[in-house]
Amino acid sequence: MNGIDAIATCYRKSFHKRGRASRSEFWWFALYYLILEAVFESLVHGRAQAAHPSLVVELLIIAVGLFAVYSFFPFVSVEIRRLHDVDRNGWWLVASMLVGAFTEAAFGVDVMSALATHRLSQFIRAFASGGHWGLILAFVAASALNITVFIFLVLPGTSGDNRYGPDPLKGDRADRRDTRLAGGGH
Repeated sequence: MNGIDAIATCYRKSFHKRGRASRSEFWWFALYYLILEAVFESLVHGRAQAAHPSLVVELLIIAVGLFAVYSFFPFVSVEIRRLHDVDRNGWWLVASMLVGAFTEAAFGVDVMSALATHRLSQFIRAFASGGHWGLILAFVAASALNITVFIFLVLPGTSGDNRYGPDPLKGDRADRRDTRLAGGGH
């Protein structure tokens, strides 16, 4: 699947969590989403550097920001379908997101508390020496889950049908096999 087809498919299936997505469908959309986020961040950064940003820039930032937020839904959907392609449940992604959000929130609360009491340097020293074992454990758990999900995303999909649906590359795999059998492939 090429990039344009992948992006169109992901938007068309924005809220479809059932079925499977090939690696190319997922990674093309992931690249597109990364570029979209980078454009938004650069617009916001440019606005912060400008003395008097124009109304056009402000409206562009709002439009790109809203589009990036909307695009998050097809991104999550294609990620779940990609996990289905390797015969994994979408709850892996949910667990990864929840543990990551909890870890960031707990860390943020501790940092804000340290800032409010003017004890940030003590917090940093305690964290570095293992004094905040709960946060360290949460970081390790979040990292382990994120690495596991990433590995699932790069694995080839299960060949043939699986419990989540038909192989998204069924036609492509058959074409490549026929080409090899005919002596056209290496």
